[in-house]
Amino acid sequence: MAINRPAVLDAALQIEIYLTDLKTEALPQEIFDKLSADYVYSTGEDPPSLPNAIYMKLDAVADEGRTVKVPMVKDLYQDPTLGANGDQRLNEEDITTKWFRMEYTDVSHATTNQAYGVYARDKFPYKLFEKRVPLLGRYFKQYFGKMRRMALLELQSENLEQAPHFLNPGWSPNWFIPNLNDSQQPVYHTNVTIWTQRIVNALNTAGTGTLAAANIRYFQKLEEWASTNVFIRRIYFEQLDGGDGYVIILPTPQHTWMLNHTNAGTMGPVWRDAMGQDFSDDVRMMYPGFLGKLGCLYFWVDPRWPTLTLGGTGTGTGGGGTLTAQYRAMGNADDGSSDPRDKSATARQVGFLLGAGALMEWMPEGFHWEWEYEQYDKFFGSGVFMSVGIKQVGFDITAADTTTLQQQGSIVLPFAAPPGT
Repeated sequence: MAINRPAVLDAALQIEIYLTDLKTEALPQEIFDKLSADYVYSTGEDPPSLPNAIYMKLDAVADEGRTVKVPMVKDLYQDPTLGANGDQRLNEEDITTKWFRMEYTDVSHATTNQAYGVYARDKFPYKLFEKRVPLLGRYFKQYFGKMRRMALLELQSENLEQAPHFLNPGWSPNWFIPNLNDSQQPVYHTNVTIWTQRIVNALNTAGTGTLAAANIRYFQKLEEWASTNVFIRRIYFEQLDGGDGYVIILPTPQHTWMLNHTNAGTMGPVWRDAMGQDFSDDVRMMYPGFLGKLGCLYFWVDPRWPTLTLGGTGTGTGGGGTLTAQYRAMGNADDGSSDPRDKSATARQVGFLLGAGALMEWMPEGFHWEWEYEQYDKFFGSGVFMSVGIKQVGFDITAADTTTLQQQGSIVLPFAAPPGT
């Protein structure tokens, strides 16, 4: 026999529970910072995950100048005076010096806040105000990673291309492109347009096949090129295995491709065994993303790799070839703006070889909190401010002189996208 059933409770009276313990997003790991927990910068201390010899911090006082010139003395190279009848007079060698100029300028980011009122009380249970501290710590950890990659690829962090310095954008002078002979590698030119043409032409010559992606033969040639052609300064890996060599920052898709045991060019089993060398768990915890060692190359995987989009043919000097760099940005915006990188089959995935003194950071004004108040302090902004500059280190005698520039800290490694399956 049927009975009456209870009516559904009025919608306005239905109970909704909102958890006030907020979750944070999971984001790609930043290999340039070894701190796995959130870290709010207060003193400017920002230890990189890679060996400290890669990343130099300039010790210079801000109120003594807007720019700093860092000097370098070259080794002596002229022939000695020989024999009993040799005359040293007028054969004295003049000591040669070069210099590198470093700059800094402002960077900041802030959040909105409301101190009191009904709208403020709506948000109090969620403790959004307290969340700004770890959120800004994560934000700048990611942004400094972007600035460092930008300096390795495009000479300097983007803030140095703003007031008051307005530095010209450009490309690193050292590139080693897969699927090219040594004689086909692009030769540096200080004119940015000509240098872009040469890079684009070389990348188009290399093509987008599997041989233009990462492979073991390429890394063997790269080790030789870095040591004997570009003279990249080596790093001592005291906490790894006591050896010396170079850091390779490898885009994640390239590492996955290298593990493909069915491809003869990548020699997957060889790569797997090489990366499986006996490094302790403590070492791997100390250096997030560390893969292992091949020859004198020490590999880190990079899930935030930059990309390059090619345009034009790159032939001649008329500006027909173009390169567009894109970087994984901060956060995980719903509109996709946090990841503008080119994931197409024709884009290049950029890795780097790093040696000693690859990057320099100057931060005369460290991380500090500042506040802006309005309407009887009801509304306010709070954020982190600093003055900083990050550049790749290149010594020169005179500006814009191709023959005297020495950048012996890093090499750009542009890989073709590996097969999708």
